[in-house]
Amino acid sequence: MIVVGGGSSSRFGSDKLMTEVAGRPLIAHTIAALKDHVDVCVLVCRADQQTELDSLDLGVTIVPGGATRTNSEMAGLTALGGEYDLIGIHDGARPLISRDLVERLFNKAEEVGAAVPALAPDTLLIDRRSLRPIQDATTAQTPQIFRGPALLAAYVRAAQTEFEGYDTVEVIHEFSDLTIAVVPGDPLNIKVTEPADLEKVAGPLGARS
Repeated sequence: MIVVGGGSSSRFGSDKLMTEVAGRPLIAHTIAALKDHVDVCVLVCRADQQTELDSLDLGVTIVPGGATRTNSEMAGLTALGGEYDLIGIHDGARPLISRDLVERLFNKAEEVGAAVPALAPDTLLIDRRSLRPIQDATTAQTPQIFRGPALLAAYVRAAQTEFEGYDTVEVIHEFSDLTIAVVPGDPLNIKVTEPADLEKVAGPLGARS
């Protein structure tokens, strides 16, 4: 599993990963929820965060990312140092990831090639240009799981063309023919984007701790 945490936290207003919630930095909760359920876990961070993250003794490989999400994911893939049948990409700011969702995603990806968790949107989505409602839309979560060799090949091709995807599945759509299954997501698998989101995850994280 590659955990991506190399963003600027511009909407959050401070270093989101290191913000303490339920007695630990946010990123420590995310890693703790994942690392025992995968063979290898790599955390991709901003270069200026690495020393501080190393001091947390998270028990995972920590590497600096790039200027974009796609570059950071490539850094994580490179850090794996070998071939794996299945590889997942997860947002470092989703600390409430559950073992059940991880297992369902890996099982489905093993079956069909790739698996992405998604939920029906809880608000009306409209097209910015036409202002018409978007039909049959879903909101994607992470982790997103893919067959390892196909994922690596897709990112090599993306790097060669300097393609930048919004998330992993966009790169796979562009440079792979993998079948991607949509798996029911978890409403608790919240992404912390703004300070108010900390209140949503603090209670469940405290209960887990």
